[in-house]
Amino acid sequence: MTARLIEPDIRYKDSFAAALREGLDLQPVTEADIRLAETDFNEYIRRRNDLSRPVILPNGQQIERLPQKDFWLVEGDKFIGRISLRPQLNDALRQRGGNIGYAIRKSERGKGYGKLMLQLVLPEVRKAGLDKVLITCHDKNTSSQKIIERAGGILQDKVKIEGIPIPERRYWLKL
Repeated sequence: MTARLIEPDIRYKDSFAAALREGLDLQPVTEADIRLAETDFNEYIRRRNDLSRPVILPNGQQIERLPQKDFWLVEGDKFIGRISLRPQLNDALRQRGGNIGYAIRKSERGKGYGKLMLQLVLPEVRKAGLDKVLITCHDKNTSSQKIIERAGGILQDKVKIEGIPIPERRYWLKL
């Protein structure tokens, strides 16, 4: 079976919910969000993409949510990870988050899936009309640093973000 990138699909909801429980994102997911993914998957996806819901930054500030498109890496019937493409940037995303963000479920980290997801999403980046993308990661996240740098990402700088103790690395990847 070969891993492939798809749009979120209800067929993988159980595996996705299990990934949320095991650890997908750096920030903990609420039990309410996990239960919503398990019981009303379509509502979970709708809420994730609801532009009327603000994003709450680590310092507590609320900002406007920008459009993004999520893709899931799956293999067989297993959800492996998520990669999000955000064609637009605001000030907050220029500091942390960038045009592309990705997460691998905890049990699948270190197996090359991050590199694969980044390679597979690049055609979607081109379709969105972008010729370069900003990708960020924590200064201590050496796995992400390697993925980004091996893909050709050039470190712009490291920034300190209010409410986050670890500096954020900001890379530009030209297509």
